[in-house]
Amino acid sequence: MIRVLIAVVLALTLVAPVAHTPVQAADQAIVLEALRVLVDQYIDPVDPVKALNAAIAGLRTLLTAKGVAATLSDIPAGSSDADARRLFTERFAAAVNAATGAVSDTDLAYAAIRSMTDSFKDSHTGFLTPQQNFERRQRQRGQAGFTGVGIVLLPEGGKFFVWAVVPGGPAERAGVREFDRIVRVNDVTTDGMTVDQVSGAIRGPGGTGVTLLLQRSGHADMFSITITRAPISVPAIFKAQVIENGIGYIKLYQFVEGTGREFRAALTRVLGRGAKALLLDVRGNSGGFLHELNTVLTALLPRNTPVYIEMRKGGTRVVRTTAAPLLPAPVPLVLLIDDNSASAAELLAAAIKENRRGQLVGEKTAGAVEASIVLDLSDGSAISVTTFRLASGHGVRLENVGVTPNVSAALSVQDLEMGRDIPLSTAVRVARQILALPAGR
Repeated sequence: MIRVLIAVVLALTLVAPVAHTPVQAADQAIVLEALRVLVDQYIDPVDPVKALNAAIAGLRTLLTAKGVAATLSDIPAGSSDADARRLFTERFAAAVNAATGAVSDTDLAYAAIRSMTDSFKDSHTGFLTPQQNFERRQRQRGQAGFTGVGIVLLPEGGKFFVWAVVPGGPAERAGVREFDRIVRVNDVTTDGMTVDQVSGAIRGPGGTGVTLLLQRSGHADMFSITITRAPISVPAIFKAQVIENGIGYIKLYQFVEGTGREFRAALTRVLGRGAKALLLDVRGNSGGFLHELNTVLTALLPRNTPVYIEMRKGGTRVVRTTAAPLLPAPVPLVLLIDDNSASAAELLAAAIKENRRGQLVGEKTAGAVEASIVLDLSDGSAISVTTFRLASGHGVRLENVGVTPNVSAALSVQDLEMGRDIPLSTAVRVARQILALPAGR
């Protein structure tokens, strides 16, 4: 899910590149290249005039934000494709001339592409800068694409909390914990900052230090921790453990290469430690590869269960589980979801709910469920393009709708400050209640 993916890339305080990635300067040619990708690959017909007018609107918005005056009229409706491209080139040249010294050609081009893809109002169609594209590729391969401290930020009520700590990363080794509030970064307050600004303040070259002033529940005073930045590999599984009274807990953070294999290993591990119920946490999971989702679903649901439907230009295909489940049928399953659970995580939630395999606890999911491919552009940036639609196994479209939990539970600022994970404790309670029910319920 492109918008959630980009948000996660920015929210992860890991975003200094491991190695310099050469980037070519971009101009109107890269915008026209992006248009060609959209016309060729998007699932629905694309009107080049409408798309380029959206790009021109992006130029206007950026120039206005920079205090640059320029008159850039729309391309007339009904213009031929050739005329539309020529007229866009003229308007881009006018924008460059007006913005000399204030805005680079590359920034103008990226603003145009971003506005063009945003005009599709499609969760899986979007734009990635060269750096974001590089990070995406590394992350999907399970490789270190970043240098940083290894935390995921959660903004709430104008404050910034640690939502997750990357296993084995510098932050974990330094003692940072979930729900710690980041008050200052190197003596600069986070008050009034955006997620991007806080992330940018924390990131930096490997081997350098950053000092965080933290506030933690149960500690009367704030305290500082200095962390040495390092390359970070973000795993698919953040946690796999038995948390209490035979209740297993797996935090599944993303569907990247190898996720299915790692999930099966984690599930085997918690079952081997005596888990009588399973809590599967996909809060903040922005999705990923469908083939990895298939492996996870096959581990949880009976063979031949319909789990989602692909709707392509040439017809539809029902995807089903392919083997006997790894999770025994008598073991209760509770799935934790929130409004940042997207794409593959939402299909997982829908399959569990529709087939009555478990209870969903948390908040309604993001409603960003399509299938896309990411295609590189010549300057190292990329376009994500929706190539087919997706529905749940029962044929329900989830795009802009999401999946509603069986039991609602949300985090408040007060909960975060008190270090209380209310959705998790609610999920534990639900699991206990199911385990207490008589057999054959």
